[in-house]
Amino acid sequence: MTKQMLSTRALLACGVVAGPLYLMVTMAQALTRDGFDLRQHRFSWLTVGDLGWIHQSNMVLVGVLTVLFAIGVRQVLRTRRGAVWGPRLLVLFGAAYIIGGLLRADPVVGFPPGTTLEMAHTTWHGAVQNASRGASTLFLIAANLVIAMWFASEGHRSWAWFYGTAFPVVLASLTAVGFVAIGDRSAFALAIVSTPWIVVTTLAIHLYQREERRRNDSRAGLGMMPRPMAEHAPPS
Repeated sequence: MTKQMLSTRALLACGVVAGPLYLMVTMAQALTRDGFDLRQHRFSWLTVGDLGWIHQSNMVLVGVLTVLFAIGVRQVLRTRRGAVWGPRLLVLFGAAYIIGGLLRADPVVGFPPGTTLEMAHTTWHGAVQNASRGASTLFLIAANLVIAMWFASEGHRSWAWFYGTAFPVVLASLTAVGFVAIGDRSAFALAIVSTPWIVVTTLAIHLYQREERRRNDSRAGLGMMPRPMAEHAPPS
């Protein structure tokens, strides 16, 4: 039982580190890559150019970490509504990042530096890479709605509200703002890239702490069990 609990905690820890890792590496590139402009460029475009492999590796790594995290979520949820499809949708979310990392986006005018209008064109791998970004968002929203049902069945109404209502509303609002935003969009870009991973990290920390308490309670229960009496040799 102890080995199983440690394994579950290690899997959940993958979800704790995935988001911060992705954001740190992504922002480091966004702020240092020549020609990249937060005000108008999408983060997926960091996969193009000579240094595109860095963002590709980042996406693949966090995708794998998210899939491992989903396995840990399945072990924690166990039963009740959402215990099966919540983790499955998280796997799809991670898989979308892996696919996005294995492919490169199409270059756009001005990025990488020197790209002209004639050089910017749509390719099949660029189209699939772009679609994977939208798919990952949809998978995460669906996963949160399903996991919210699990929290509701456990009696945790506040967590159910956070995952089932707050996150979808915030993400939908950010998406709507993105369509109408004019001028400097750097603040919007930071919000749209951070929000999904804030939710994933929050879920990972919550479930990790829950598993840690269960592990401690299990140890305390074993410590309170009466020890078996020593056997005595029968009288001769």
